[in-house]
Amino acid sequence: MQGAPRIAWEKTPLGVRYKLIKDLPNGNRLVRHAECIAPNAFIIPNIREPGTVAKRKERGTELSWAVPIDNEHVRGISIVAWPLEGGEPKGDWKAGTDTVQDIRPGSELRRTYEERQRKPDDLEAQEGQRAIAIHALENLATSDLGIVTLRRLLREQIRRIEDGLDPINTVRDLDANHRIPTNAWNTVLAPTEAASVAYSEDV
Repeated sequence: MQGAPRIAWEKTPLGVRYKLIKDLPNGNRLVRHAECIAPNAFIIPNIREPGTVAKRKERGTELSWAVPIDNEHVRGISIVAWPLEGGEPKGDWKAGTDTVQDIRPGSELRRTYEERQRKPDDLEAQEGQRAIAIHALENLATSDLGIVTLRRLLREQIRRIEDGLDPINTVRDLDANHRIPTNAWNTVLAPTEAASVAYSEDV
């Protein structure tokens, strides 16, 4: 993609999501929503979406959790909806959040220190915050609004628990224990539709 996308963050009934809007060189417009489902689950739609074919609300194929092990470690767990081809799992398919590709190394652990310094990725950004991040040393900017929004939401849920209330996404009613609609997807608008849809519209 060329040029800077427009990014915003907003609360959802399940947590917090970001909205990325990008006008592509081919005239299409990409609108991506990724959602953090409080307290520790997240859905990210296909990060390799080329934006060549118009589509509406193509949902992510993975639901992931970051599960704390101790104060310095987490374990990532994902459930993936792997497509079938001829009744068998499609062999050349890659999960939509698989970051190991030609243009980026993802979380490749076998890279040398020099490679990691010259071409950092998510792993370097995460490890660069220390094993336990010291928030007092942060210099948050407008681009960190999503982090601030999520932290506020989590603090609100802690206060609810202290007040004897259930936090967000707690389901005790058996009748309400069913599939929950999420708020993460990719949309690609063709040029004519992009011209008629406001940037603020939820597509």
